Amino acid sequence: MRSLVFSDSHGRVQPMLDAVATYRPDVVFHLGDVVRDGDQVRAAYPDLPFYQVPGNCDFLGGRMEREGVARLEGKTVFYLHGHTRYVKSGLGPAVTQAKALGADLLLFGHTHAPLAADYGDLLAVNPGAVQDGRCALLTWERAGAIQHIPLQL
Repeated sequence: MRSLVFSDSHGRVQPMLDAVATYRPDVVFHLGDVVRDGDQVRAAYPDLPFYQVPGNCDFLGGRMEREGVARLEGKTVFYLHGHTRYVKSGLGPAVTQAKALGADLLLFGHTHAPLAADYGDLLAVNPGAVQDGRCALLTWERAGAIQHIPLQL
C-alpha cells in the first residue's frame, strides 16, 4: 500500500497534483486547510481512493465529518486535521483516541510541522504543510511495519 498524505495546502493545488502523478499512490489523504484544494485533486484523479477531513480554516457548517477511520490493507488509520484534538498543545488526546479505535496509524496536520512519532503499536505522522512544500509517503504490506518517507514538493 502506498499512501500520499497532504495537509494545510492553503491554495497550493499543483504540488499535490504533481506528487500524485510522480508517486502514483494507492490512496490519498487530505487533512484539511483547504478542503476545496483536496476536491481538485480528487476531481483530477476520480478513480483514486481519497479520504478527506476539514481543517480549522474550512467553514463547511458541519457538512463533513471532522475525523475519520479508514481500514486499508490490514491497517487501521485514524485521520483528522488536528484542531479537534488540540494537537498544538500535545498529541495526548489524538493518540488516546487513535489507540481507543485500535489504529495502527494516526494522521494529523494543523501544526504545519512534519513529525513521525512511534507510540508502541501506533505511528503518528504529520506530513507538514503543502503550503511549505511538504507531504508524506507511507508504505506498508498487510503484515508489515509502516514506512514513513517525508517528501519535499
